[in-house]
Amino acid sequence: FFQEIKAKPESVLITGLAMAGGIPSNKSPLKLEASTPVAKVMREYQALAVPATSKYKTLSAFLADWKANPKLAISGGSLGSTDHQFIGLLAKAAGIDPKAMNFVVHSGGPEVVVSLLSGATQVGVSGSTEFKTMVDSGKLRVLGVSSKKKLAGYPGLTFISQGYNMVYGNWRGVMAPADLTAAEYLNFCKVLDALKGTPTWAKVLTANNWDSEFAGGDAFKAFLTTELPIVSDVIKDLGL
Repeated sequence: FFQEIKAKPESVLITGLAMAGGIPSNKSPLKLEASTPVAKVMREYQALAVPATSKYKTLSAFLADWKANPKLAISGGSLGSTDHQFIGLLAKAAGIDPKAMNFVVHSGGPEVVVSLLSGATQVGVSGSTEFKTMVDSGKLRVLGVSSKKKLAGYPGLTFISQGYNMVYGNWRGVMAPADLTAAEYLNFCKVLDALKGTPTWAKVLTANNWDSEFAGGDAFKAFLTTELPIVSDVIKDLGL
């Protein structure tokens, strides 16, 4: 729909890693980069969580069980989503065939939480912020977080600190229509560049434990050139 918009330079598409995976997993002929990349603005990291009553107290305990039984039910977002990509990479790192996983699809983080608390699935994966309230209330326990360093105020160890080189998270970016003029494109880049320096945006980043990772204009275009083939390979490993 967005790529059919013409002569509306104020139109915006907020995209990210999930869409980068959704396009190849649905075998779509469309290409994300056919729109105009304006800026990558942030990244949110993944968390692996279990109910507080779970027998899994550590990541290693869960991975040992998962390796013995790859059909262990793991809840997450849609097929090809950031959740699916991440858990597939973790499976591969742990010596499990990503295609052999029992990945139970949900529409988003709230449904993953319900699935865990109801006992429908034993382990869940979502963006770290989706689990925060239930972790703080003592209903969920985090086994690992996919950031480089421990998230401030977040009760979960990184995968790196537990021996798994897993740094993966859902970046978000802003795309403009393909028919932008050079002047409109320059203005759009200036608007996003101004936003990144505001106190309000800094507060949003801190509140959600997001990394800035700001990359505007040509830097975002270069990022997509490198990133999209990598994501496509992850999708292939998942058998999608």
